[in-house]
Amino acid sequence: MNCWHCNTELIWGGDFTFEDYGLEDDGIVSNLSCPNEECETYVEVYLKFKDEEDKEDKTNTSEKD
Repeated sequence: MNCWHCNTELIWGGDFTFEDYGLEDDGIVSNLSCPNEECETYVEVYLKFKDEEDKEDKTNTSEKD
C-alpha cells in the first residue's frame, strides 16, 4: 500500500486485536507508517471480523506475514 500523501510505499508496523485497543467486537487493527521523512504519515486500518471463519482466515494470514 502506498501513502496517499506522497505515494511512498508504507511500512507495516504490526497487527493488534480490537481488544488490544479497548474496542468491542472481534477485529484486527493494522498500523502502517510512511518512511518518507518529509511526510511521516501514520495509518491505522480497522477490520471488523464478520464471523468466526473470517476471524480464522485473517488471523492465520497475518501470522504468516
